[in-house]
Amino acid sequence: MSSLDLFMPQKRKTRSSRNDKIAVQIRECVAEALLRNDLPILPGHETESRLKAFVTITHVNVSPDLRNATILFVTANDEHQEDTLRFFELQTYTLKHILGKKLRLKYVPELTFKIDKSITYSDNIEKLLKQI
Repeated sequence: MSSLDLFMPQKRKTRSSRNDKIAVQIRECVAEALLRNDLPILPGHETESRLKAFVTITHVNVSPDLRNATILFVTANDEHQEDTLRFFELQTYTLKHILGKKLRLKYVPELTFKIDKSITYSDNIEKLLKQI
């Protein structure tokens, strides 16, 4: 590193509008597949292959190279969140197949599903503020 490098502004990796568009398309495709019930019941996992609660896809994060996508979701009933996470883990291959048909990408991103805890967190903060 030269002395000039210390004074040069560093380039930051920012999300491009393309990443945002891909994230929106992934969110719409997954939500549509859930709404239309396009996901099969898997042999040996009959009970786990069915949704037990209403699911909302809250956010999709796509990596800068478009190889990975993290899908955040919430359920209407907190007690079914782990069951829904297991459902998504089982249906990942099918969802990737659906995305491959709908999106025009060189590579279909690897899908990771996570429970969105931000809503529960904000509810807890709101309760604490009301107590004050």
